[in-house]
Amino acid sequence: MSSKHKMTIQEVADEAQVSKTTVSFFLNGKREKMSASTWNRIAAVVEKYDYRPSTTARLMTAKHSCLLGVLIGDITHHFSNRLVKGIAQVCRTGGYQILIGTSDYDEDAERLHIDRMIDMHVDGLILQPNGNPQESIEKLKRAGIPVVCIDSNPEGLPLWVVTNNYQATFDAISSCVDQGYEQVIMFSATPHVLTSRQERYQGCLDALAQKNIPCHVHIIDTQTPTEDILAAVNAHDLTPRTLIFVPNCWLLPNVFTALKPLHGLVPHKLGILGFDNDDWADLTVPTVSTIVQPAFQEGATAAALLIDHIRGRFDTPPKTTLSCEAVWRGSTGRV
Repeated sequence: MSSKHKMTIQEVADEAQVSKTTVSFFLNGKREKMSASTWNRIAAVVEKYDYRPSTTARLMTAKHSCLLGVLIGDITHHFSNRLVKGIAQVCRTGGYQILIGTSDYDEDAERLHIDRMIDMHVDGLILQPNGNPQESIEKLKRAGIPVVCIDSNPEGLPLWVVTNNYQATFDAISSCVDQGYEQVIMFSATPHVLTSRQERYQGCLDALAQKNIPCHVHIIDTQTPTEDILAAVNAHDLTPRTLIFVPNCWLLPNVFTALKPLHGLVPHKLGILGFDNDDWADLTVPTVSTIVQPAFQEGATAAALLIDHIRGRFDTPPKTTLSCEAVWRGSTGRV
């Protein structure tokens, strides 16, 4: 037989003089009804040809693939790295492997990834959804695949793990105002794409409205030139003590770099507050105050919830809200 020929399970059965079902039992370690001679005969053929069963075929016939899908908005973020690390640790302990996709916050890409994960017969999916995820969730439901949403709790979905984005933002902004900040300039990504963005955006606005403090909002993205960000800040009267708030971790480095000509005003005239970025916020000059999400814990909790659901257990609460923590550094002074 040619070394390039990939053996089929039928060819293994024919050479070992057994049925395909018996070979299947062998491959799955079921030897209760198999004689030692039959077992040894199949083992010899498998070893002789280094036979490996088709993964696709096994997924199509097995009840469980022991694969979990993980679909994240952007895997390059430090937040996403810690999230996936928490998921991976729990899955490894629970005997699951993960397939990771990134949607880049694009609904078409999200649908494509979900279609492929359904084709791969994943046992469940952990989803950081974009905008309105109902179509994707309905498709997974029809395929019999349970889904746990992270960073978002869509209406009607029974399984989710989120953080208290709104309250954490409201409290942190209120603390800054109590320490003497008289106006806020917020640089935000488009809020409606993710509920977490909406919650942070609204938390800032509500905290300032309660204290009658003005807020100037600028919607930007990673393509916004740093000179445009600096110009937007300089267009405002900076005589009142001003806080720059950036509720998106992937925008904060751009804004911080853009404000470099104004760093001499930090923190006595100009404050900077971001979200996450604790991987570099301690290393900058000045260091940057941030609201930090428990991303590792969020990922680990989501994985535990999904595995429990797949196995019919109810050890993990179906709806979990974890608390963020404000870490005050040099860019806001003492708060």
